[in-house]
Amino acid sequence: MGLITYRFHEDQCEVISLNSLKESIGIGTALLDAVKDSVAKAGCKRHWLITTNDNLAAIRFYQRRGWELVAVHRGAIAESRRLKPIIPEIGIDSIPIRDEIELELPI
Repeated sequence: MGLITYRFHEDQCEVISLNSLKESIGIGTALLDAVKDSVAKAGCKRHWLITTNDNLAAIRFYQRRGWELVAVHRGAIAESRRLKPIIPEIGIDSIPIRDEIELELPI
């Protein structure tokens, strides 16, 4: 029903992706909670993720679960497109994809 990918690096855990086949029934929240338990057990000092500026649903989803906006990396998608040209210019709701939004869950 859902999949979360994440990686531990030194004293940090980065959420790479979170996908759910059915929204609004708690799958994403349950997956995040499971990772949060692993982060606590690993003694991580930082739990973070990146999304794009057009992904307002994700930004809302994470903030409602206690994640905080910690940085906006203006223009970062231009560099990402050099590595992955398939990234579209226009995203969700016809919003130009330009920036990366960094969120962090306080530990």
